[in-house]
Amino acid sequence: MHPAFSVIFLTTLIGAGQGLFLALFTGQVYSVANLLPAQSSGFYALGSGLALALLVGGLVASFFHLGHPERAWRAAAQWRTSWLSREVIVLPVAMGLVLLYGAAHFFALTDPLFTVADALAVDATLIIGLLGTVAAFALYVATAMIYASVKFLQEWHSPLTVANYTFLGLASGFMLAAALAAHQGVDLVGFYGFWAVVATLLAGHPSRRPDPQRAHQA
Repeated sequence: MHPAFSVIFLTTLIGAGQGLFLALFTGQVYSVANLLPAQSSGFYALGSGLALALLVGGLVASFFHLGHPERAWRAAAQWRTSWLSREVIVLPVAMGLVLLYGAAHFFALTDPLFTVADALAVDATLIIGLLGTVAAFALYVATAMIYASVKFLQEWHSPLTVANYTFLGLASGFMLAAALAAHQGVDLVGFYGFWAVVATLLAGHPSRRPDPQRAHQA
C-alpha cells in the first residue's frame, strides 16, 4: 500500500503533536513529584503552542485527501462503528485541551485548587493536562485502528499497529521536547532524550509483521 502524502503528513504531524504534549505533561508531573527540577510556565506554554501547531498542521493535511472537504463534518456521523469518525471527534477535543493547557501556563494559572494527601498540590494545569493525556492516548488508538481494522491488509491487521504508531508518536514528541529544552536552556534534555530512545526502541521491536507506521512517521 502506498498512502497519499497528505495521509503521511496527517499521521506524522498529529502523532508528534500528541507526543510533544505528553512529554511536556510528563515533565511537569515529575517536577510536581520532586523528581525533576520545576520549570517555568513559559516553557510549557511555548511547548504547548508548538504541539497545537503540529495538530493543526495534521488537521489541515487531512483535508487534502477528502473528495468533498465541504462534507467533512459528516465523517463524525458513524462514530458507533467507524474509527475514522472517532478520530474526527477526538482530535478537536485533544486540540482544545492542548490549547487550554498552554493558556493556563501562559496566564500562570498555577495556584493550587486543592491538595491531595496533604502533599500534592493540584492546580488547573494538572487537571487539564490529565484530561489531555486521556484524549491524546484515545486519539492514538483511534488513528491507529483506522489502519489496524483493515482486514485485507494482514500486515496492518494487528494490535502491533496500535502499539507501533503510539510509540513512534511518543518518540517523535519526546525528541521534539528534548530539542525544545536544549533551545530554551531547560535542564530536561537528558530526561526527554532518554524516553525518546526508549520509545524508539519499543516502536522498532522486531516482529514477524512489517512496520506499517514506520513509513508514516519517518
